[in-house]
Amino acid sequence: MDSILQEPAWLAVQRALGHDVLDLDGPGWHARAVLQRRRVGSFLYCPYGPVVDDPSALAGALDALDERARRAGAWFLRVEPMPAGDGLETDEGIAAALRAVLADRGGRRSPTDVQPRRTRLVDLRRPAEEILADMTGSIRTIYRNGHKKGLAVEASQDPTDIDILLGFLDLTAQRKGIRTHPEQYLRRVAETLMPRDAARLYVTRQHGAPVCAALVYDSPTVRTFAHAAVPVEHRRLRPNQPLIVQAMLDARERGQHTADLFGIAPTDDPGHPWAGFTAFKRSFGGVDIEHTGTWDLPVRSGAYGLYRQARQAIDASRQGQRRVRHALSATRARIRTTAGSPAS
Repeated sequence: MDSILQEPAWLAVQRALGHDVLDLDGPGWHARAVLQRRRVGSFLYCPYGPVVDDPSALAGALDALDERARRAGAWFLRVEPMPAGDGLETDEGIAAALRAVLADRGGRRSPTDVQPRRTRLVDLRRPAEEILADMTGSIRTIYRNGHKKGLAVEASQDPTDIDILLGFLDLTAQRKGIRTHPEQYLRRVAETLMPRDAARLYVTRQHGAPVCAALVYDSPTVRTFAHAAVPVEHRRLRPNQPLIVQAMLDARERGQHTADLFGIAPTDDPGHPWAGFTAFKRSFGGVDIEHTGTWDLPVRSGAYGLYRQARQAIDASRQGQRRVRHALSATRARIRTTAGSPAS
């Protein structure tokens, strides 16, 4: 799939963030990669790439990346191979063939997928009414009647408008006790991509006041919905729904083929933590797509083994911290319940 992450504009973002980047190509493939330096070693990361015309071209791409990784002193390659195109024709046979090439070369599944392995894609190569017809009736109604609530959707390529999204993300992080992307990172993304016509900020306003925002990334054929936030006090307005619809229809007018809603649950388990937003994304129509996933290919086998051990220790520590937080939350809930009960 021709993701923004394999476009020259994304390399410009990485350069602006101070990273070393590579722009490679060969017969039937191209690969844009970033050298990631960590406290425990370094690796060459190719997000949603290499992009290949055919699975048989992947070996040549990996050879070129391996050679450059060795030159840079990287411990391993981290890749997410993709077939070229808009992603809508991707089938499991191609993904299986790509995984087979990786396995034959000693590749291993990464501890976690970096970019979403499973996502929801909407075909924009159709009349607007067909795109709308695939959405749920409630979404169509909100999109068509939002003006009755004073809602209006606008798009901006002014990098300073990223402050609207940053404010909403900060509110969400405080309420949920989570970490979002650093403010400086998203500012640099906006400052780099917007002048290159590779990103837009969509904002829904009610009577002129912002009530939700989303940042989308644009390659020539794919619009990716990357970052979004709706303050809890505005959720009953459902302002994100007309925003997403308008952004899709605008992408269609730009000649883009695909809307990538960027990540759904890796299973259909209704109890999965992502089940809620997965159902939300499916309400806009489209199809579920499973990509090749994130794979590691050791360049220095001993060093990579040390990296895996360190990563396992870090993951175990994080899981322990999550269990402690859950236990504390449950204890507080029991204390509140007890405090609110009549004395016996």
